[in-house]
Order: sequence, then C-alpha cells, then structure tokens
Amino acid sequence: MSPESVGIDDSQDVLYRLVDQDSGEVLIAAEDLLDYFMEEDREPPETVTFVRAHQVGRARRKTEWAVLQVVDRQGARIGAYDIGRVSAAFRPESVPSGEDRPDLDYSFLGSACEYPRAGEIWRQWATRRPVEPGEWARYPSDWHESWMHVVQTAWFDSGRNATRYETGGTAVIDGSGFTTRDGFYCALGEAVNGPGGYFGWNRDALFDCLRTMRRDGAAPFRLVWRNFAASCEVLGSDFTESVVSLLEECGVETELS
Repeated sequence: MSPESVGIDDSQDVLYRLVDQDSGEVLIAAEDLLDYFMEEDREPPETVTFVRAHQVGRARRKTEWAVLQVVDRQGARIGAYDIGRVSAAFRPESVPSGEDRPDLDYSFLGSACEYPRAGEIWRQWATRRPVEPGEWARYPSDWHESWMHVVQTAWFDSGRNATRYETGGTAVIDGSGFTTRDGFYCALGEAVNGPGGYFGWNRDALFDCLRTMRRDGAAPFRLVWRNFAASCEVLGSDFTESVVSLLEECGVETELS
C-alpha cells in the first residue's frame, strides 16, 4: 500500500472530492457530507464531516486553497466550490484500524453553503444523468432556490456562459406550474436552455443572459408564457411586468396567454 494514502477506491459511490487547487491532489473522497449544506441563518460549524471516506491523503492533510468537487457515478466533475484553506481535524493514527470507510472531519476556512437542499439535489444529479425534463417541478417549492443554486453552479463550472444555447425559436413556460420567483427561474432556464439549463436566477442575472445573447449574435427567440394571469397573482404584477418589459427591451417577442 502506498504510504501517501489509505482506502483508495474507485467506487461509484463517491460523490465529493476535496482537491488541492495547485497540485490537483485528492485530499479526501467520500460518499456524503455533513454540515456543509445548511440553513442560511445557522451558525457555520467548525468542521465538515466527510461521510464514508474512500480516499484519505496522508502526505498532505491541509492546503491553503482547496476545491470541493461534486462528481457523478462515472467520476466526472459536475460542480465545484472554492473552499480556501482546509485542514484535517484528525491525526493519521486516529483513523480506526480496519475501518476502510471512516467518517472524517476537516476544518474549512470558507463558509458553508447556504442552500440546505443542494446536497440532496446534487446526489440526484450524480446518480441520474442527464437531468430529466420537468425534474425541478417534482420538488417542493421551498427546494427551488437550492435547485437554482445547483443549476447555476453546474452551468458555469462546465464552462458555459450566461447566454442562450438552445436553437429552437420558441420557449414555453406555464404559470400554473410554479408559485415562487425561484420556480419561475427554474421554468425559464429549462424552457430556454433545456433540462438543467440556466437563464438567470434574478432580474439582473436574466439581463446578463439577454445582454450576452445580443453581444454574441445568438438567434432571437420567442417566449410563450401560458397562464400569465396566475403568475401575476402569485408572483406579483410588478415582478411579472418588469420581467416582460426586460425581455421585450432585449428583443424577445413575448406571448402572454
């Protein structure tokens, strides 16, 4: 066995890898995390627990700049978080003898992720790829903010920009399918860029996408907003009217039905 590591395993159960940014060395790989995805108003914990670790770097148990990678069942990176300074909160000799999947703690300099359902959504994305049409709508409305966080993180980590990539001329959203503004952006991202697609998560981000489209000469599209009156009722007419106004100012033809 290599003296630099223990428990090295290419198991498909790994969901997270903590990687040194400079060297690319995997400090730890594990099946799950505790205390990283949490409510916004909770006090961040002193340590994050890597559940059932598959790989534990012995040569380097701390780094000044670490990246927390989310990986799918094939080991491909699907998202990442810049963590900063981390250090193992255990001594090498504290790893239980004969325990090949211990739970291990690391101290994170950076704050925890303030989207409490993101970890559960990442797991679904990792185990069932690609994202299915309408998948976001199967979650309760209070999950949609976390869904948009996962979408945005994965979108930009893949190297894509804030613009339109689908080539179809018409995008359709249904106002009866969402009751929150987060849900609206979930629906819009899928309608414009396909399942798991991103097209803004607030009005400013939507404007960035529309502005980038025009700058890059992307093909214009038409937006059909079905059950628009229902959206006005639950989202507020000020919000819906401002979104429609922004779309039209940026050259998107809208049909409200």
